[in-house]
Order: sequence, then C-alpha cells, then structure tokens
Amino acid sequence: MGLFDFLKKKAAPPVEAEESFEEFAARLQADFSKNDHLGKAAIAGSKAQEAVASGQFDVAWGFYQDQKQHYLQHASRCGFTKAQLLALDASVSQPMANILRLENRHHDALVHIVYWVAASQRITKSQQRKLPAYFNRCRFNTVTLSDLNELVEASRVDPDFVRIRDVIGGWRDRG
Repeated sequence: MGLFDFLKKKAAPPVEAEESFEEFAARLQADFSKNDHLGKAAIAGSKAQEAVASGQFDVAWGFYQDQKQHYLQHASRCGFTKAQLLALDASVSQPMANILRLENRHHDALVHIVYWVAASQRITKSQQRKLPAYFNRCRFNTVTLSDLNELVEASRVDPDFVRIRDVIGGWRDRG
C-alpha cells in the first residue's frame, strides 16, 4: 500500500438490481398466501358450513378441525395471550356442538357448549340461551342447572376442555 493510495477512488461494491414493483408485489402476495391463517380458517369454516347443510357431518367435522388448526397458527404468529387463544379455539366449539346435537350426541355437544361459554371473554345472550337448552337435552337425573352453572363459573378461570369433558362424563355415568 502506497503513501497516497487513500486518494485513489475505491471500487464501488456491486449494486444489486432493484426489485421491480411487480416482483415485490408477487413476493409479498406469496408470503401472505403462505402465512394467512385467518383467511384459511375462514375458508375452512365456510366449507364446514356447506358440509353441514348437505348432511356430511364427518366432512364438516374435519373442516372445523382445520379451522381450529389455522386459528392456532394465527394466534401463535400474532402472539395472542392464553385467554385470547382459548377464546378463538373455543369459538369453533359452538358449530361443532351443533353437529353433535344433530347426531343426537347430546352429552358430547354439552361439553363443547360449556367450553365455548367458559372460554368467552363475556357471556352473550345467545350463550345464555344455548347453555340450558343443550343441558336439558342430556336429561340428567341427579344434576341440576345450578350444577352446570357452577361448572361454567369454575371453568371460566382456566377453561380446560378435557376437565369439562370428564366432569360431564361423570354426570352421565351417575345417571
């Protein structure tokens, strides 16, 4: 290195070709399509509703499972809290309970309704109507609506589908 080399012009680093607007838009669209779990959840939900309308309950159930999976991926990607995640997951339990009701699987349907109500941020009028309606279809001999309300309130602290299922299964076994 010579004494006056600092005066020489340095070679410029190679310039990368700038991405065209069309390339940028295509790249952005591809990324969005890959990661748009909310949109995919909506599509799965629509397909499930169509399947229910045509009486294809097993097909609808699969689409609702897909919808739940996409909701979970969306929640994970967006950093949802546990309460937000549970509310989003439980929102699919209401239409799933409807399928179980149509199949006369009333105890299983009640599990989904209780989970849906317990995981909600606030209980709606629709939920207040559906809860006793689904409960009454079960025709429990030793369990009252008061017991159901206690289960819902206890589950609101930490909604746990498996625990709710086990409690209602115990009620069914008691007769």
